[in-house]
Amino acid sequence: MIDLQQFEGISLAEMEAVKLLNRVDSKYIFHKNTLPEILKELSPYYSVLEINQKRTHSYESLYFDTDDYQLYYQHHNGKPNRLKVRYRRYSDTGLVFFEVKKKISNSRTIKYREERVSLNKQLQSIDYQLFNSFLQTSERLQDQLWIYFDRITLVRKDLAERLTLDLNLVFQKGNARKFNNGLVVAEIKQDKGSVFSPVVQSFRKRHIAQSNFSKYSVGIATLEKVKTNSFKPVLLKLGKIIQEPDTPTC
Repeated sequence: MIDLQQFEGISLAEMEAVKLLNRVDSKYIFHKNTLPEILKELSPYYSVLEINQKRTHSYESLYFDTDDYQLYYQHHNGKPNRLKVRYRRYSDTGLVFFEVKKKISNSRTIKYREERVSLNKQLQSIDYQLFNSFLQTSERLQDQLWIYFDRITLVRKDLAERLTLDLNLVFQKGNARKFNNGLVVAEIKQDKGSVFSPVVQSFRKRHIAQSNFSKYSVGIATLEKVKTNSFKPVLLKLGKIIQEPDTPTC
């Protein structure tokens, strides 16, 4: 059972004081059976985000791409300075943001976001102004993938570091849905990478290795007929975690 009451709470306003929009990301995937003991180890070092007395929060994201999935293939082909484009709605607060994420190295990401009144299934002219500012030639995008999940956010007490833990991950494209039951997608977000982070040490002790895991790319690779060669290792790892939760993810 996941016990979040062992953590001190932190408000959204307090957490937003450290936005970490320019950051080093590292991702890990493992089965949720391992999560309770990890949380117990981390509780002295982290606070948990609490909104309206809730410590687990629901998210929904709508990702956009070209008709021929150019943004997906940027990731698949290992292109530097690749982009992701999405609307994200935070169900507990009702806030909606349009976001462009730019990967500038293997680990560093810059996120640009602007608040919107509503989540739109078509990009608006103001959205294209932000997106096209990254391109030499303009591109037209369409909605390609919905992603739903529940998130726990932990904030390091003595350092600019966050840990997000995403559960109940669902991919949806049209009428097709993929439920990733039992999976935890963890992401450590830091100003600069540190192996001395308590969560990194906790993962290492359990042989949970860092993974090149992108929700959007894995969702498209799962639900669409696209080239997936580069993602086969992570797709195999994903299937193994869900089917064999006690198998180390090294």
